[in-house]
Amino acid sequence: MSLYSEVATGALTEVALDNYLNTCKINDPSTEKGNDTFGLTPLAVAARNGHADLVRLLLEKGASVDALSSGLRTPLWIVTARGRGDNRAEIVQILLRYGANPTYSNPILQNGSTPLENELSQQKDPEVIHLLSQSGGKTKKALDLAMSLGRPDIDAAMGSSGQGGNVVEMIVHIVIAIILYIFGWVRNAALATGSVLKMYPIRGFADGPLSKEFQMALPQPKTKEEFEKGIGDFVAKNKLGKFFRKGSEQLLESIAAKAVEVQKDETSVLSEPENTENLIKLALYQPVIYCDDSGSMAPEGNNDGEDRMGDQRDLVERVARICTKIVPDDLGVHLRFINNQPGNTDNLKMDEIQNIMTQVTPRGCTEIGIQLRERILKPLLYSQYNENVKNLTRPLLISIITDGIPFGGRGSPETRNTLRDEIKRCQEYLLENGLPSRTVIFQISQIGSDKNSKEFLQKLREENLENVYITAQQLDSKFRELRNNEKDLEAWLFETLLEPILDKKSG
Repeated sequence: MSLYSEVATGALTEVALDNYLNTCKINDPSTEKGNDTFGLTPLAVAARNGHADLVRLLLEKGASVDALSSGLRTPLWIVTARGRGDNRAEIVQILLRYGANPTYSNPILQNGSTPLENELSQQKDPEVIHLLSQSGGKTKKALDLAMSLGRPDIDAAMGSSGQGGNVVEMIVHIVIAIILYIFGWVRNAALATGSVLKMYPIRGFADGPLSKEFQMALPQPKTKEEFEKGIGDFVAKNKLGKFFRKGSEQLLESIAAKAVEVQKDETSVLSEPENTENLIKLALYQPVIYCDDSGSMAPEGNNDGEDRMGDQRDLVERVARICTKIVPDDLGVHLRFINNQPGNTDNLKMDEIQNIMTQVTPRGCTEIGIQLRERILKPLLYSQYNENVKNLTRPLLISIITDGIPFGGRGSPETRNTLRDEIKRCQEYLLENGLPSRTVIFQISQIGSDKNSKEFLQKLREENLENVYITAQQLDSKFRELRNNEKDLEAWLFETLLEPILDKKSG
């Protein structure tokens, strides 16, 4: 075995790399024949063969991100021209984060093509295209190539950050197109027999601005087999396997059925077509409601005599009802607390949420940052997406409700900065693992009238952390104000929930 052959097979370890570097230079191209590495640097081999963990390791050990292989090719150029495997987007993101030149070209390389031009000419992965476009990789030739393809998914991927949004936003558009595809299938009378949708009127989606161009990418099916194949092909083409695996047709039909049923309820603001569209966006995220159950949440535990726990209980139930409006029963809300640890708090139904919220009693301190790591980020992110396990299926929307400033008591490592530091650590983890930055988004809200809590959240807002949204209003105060106006209350809660989903910062 050699450095190059171990990189090629993905078998290289950090210990082995350190040993090889005693006799090899990390940026030297291979001179070995017979193992498909000749002329390539170790980083280029790892990138081409789809070994994201080794790409990261080599860069951490000092590999030059744009070190040239034979033919004056950089690793980024190679992965877009000859890359293998299903995680090319992850590798491209890692290389770009380490400063790879997104517009590198040389006259001897396929008529001077750039990485983005390679991708548009060959593998045409929308996620890779989006990453390169966002990083300044566009050229006139790339724009012309994209236009000539006539593919709405690629047009969306080429859009600027203000127009095309992020990877999750693009997935939202695609999923809406899939649901429209389901609607189109069900509308065919010959196929509608027995469908859960046949009793519902279809309105609202077909004319939505987010859906029209994606509908063009899905031909209308004539048989059930064509329907199922169309869904499978569309998911594969748009690299959505991480989110929708084989057999997802029933899941999507369930979401579609619930979305249409919501439109029948004229007493709810959620029935408006644009709101139903936003409900679909919300359904793409796994909601995690993180509740403050410290002693100050009880009336006798705070100077104002406020029953913050009671108000939180009502708020959580209302928020959960909106979050689960159109998702299947087995995709409910995750519920977490700072101090209490009830059993079975994942994918909860409404009655389960009500039961848990009734049983939890306020006690203890406010180790909000430490328990964010231990009870949410470790089990839901860090243990689900690592070198051995990559099971993250939906991005996370973590809604944090708190009434005071972080405090862990004597001997606790919790400080005022622990929450901020854990959020930053989470964001670094996403970058290190090649995940989109909006894989985890945070919404933090105040309950109760504690002035120190308000000042703490204001300082946290001033940190301007990426994908962290501080609710402008005190939740319980606004909740009580609207309590007797069901429609306005629902509209306000829905708007509050959508702030992080639609990437809107509170004033």
